[in-house]
Amino acid sequence: MARIEAGPQSQPSGRSRDWNFHPNLPISMSPVFDIPPKPAEALRWLLGTWFKLAPPLSHIVLAVITVAFLLPSYSAMQELSPGWMAQIAAINFGWTILLGTVLHLYLYAFAGQKMRLKFDVRPMEKSSRFLFGDQVWDNVFWTLASSVVFWTGWSILYFYVAANGWVPTLDSIGASPIWFVLFFFVLRFWQSFHFYWIHRLIHFPWLFKRVHSLHHRNVNVGPWSGLAMHPVEGFLYFSGLLIHFVLPSHPIHVIFHMFSLSLGALYSHAGFDKLLVRGKATIKAGSFHHQLHHRFFECNYGSEEMPLDRWFGSFHDGTDAATKRIRARKKLIFARK
Repeated sequence: MARIEAGPQSQPSGRSRDWNFHPNLPISMSPVFDIPPKPAEALRWLLGTWFKLAPPLSHIVLAVITVAFLLPSYSAMQELSPGWMAQIAAINFGWTILLGTVLHLYLYAFAGQKMRLKFDVRPMEKSSRFLFGDQVWDNVFWTLASSVVFWTGWSILYFYVAANGWVPTLDSIGASPIWFVLFFFVLRFWQSFHFYWIHRLIHFPWLFKRVHSLHHRNVNVGPWSGLAMHPVEGFLYFSGLLIHFVLPSHPIHVIFHMFSLSLGALYSHAGFDKLLVRGKATIKAGSFHHQLHHRFFECNYGSEEMPLDRWFGSFHDGTDAATKRIRARKKLIFARK
């Protein structure tokens, strides 16, 4: 299927009646899966994703630092003991608290770039819908009390079985250098594939009402909204780690994958398209693709890496025409319930 391109009716980045800021419309998805293939475009997209100041690159850097200086040794992890398990927990809670706090303070508490590049003009809510009557503290609570707990549980399980040789592992980068590099790309596509289907699952009415509605209270999102999940959703979301029980992985792969899921969610829900450095849009932050999901609900279940939303008719490209189509689709969905 051909990628949706910006045609004559495309809208440049800027303001609209629905958004304080939006990127160029219509937004597009990865051309990697386009038919017929577009190798030059696919390569440009991959290079643009990996070799710019954007979350994937920062996740690799943080994963290398974590494995080199913070991760317990495999010999220590062969037995379940409080010491190394607490060390894993400290890594996960530490990076989450650090990044979440920095993003929130800069973008919201200190308004470091005011409203520039912010998608939604509204501030974080003070409402009885949220714990403590405050959206931010509600989000912090569910992030730390639910999502990071399950992230830590999955991590401890993996490293325990890996340390005992019960799953395939890469002992060193030199053992399979081609696979070591290639697996990072595989993980990005796997993350998109897994997230799409888990996300569709928790949008079924029974699960949405009891589980996913907690996350969707955040119509206007901030960094701490990304991991503000019900425990069932947190468990399912981080179950993407199961790929490492099947395919040979180096610890850097595993930590990178977990950072993509966790720290990546803080970035993607930042509410701002980019972070400004000396007044220039420099570091990719929020995802307008996912911001559309929080606004319009029955669309953009996945991410830009895989065009599953396009294939299954749930892609919102940010245009008014797409809004009308998604609203009509939503009426049909709810009419059947």
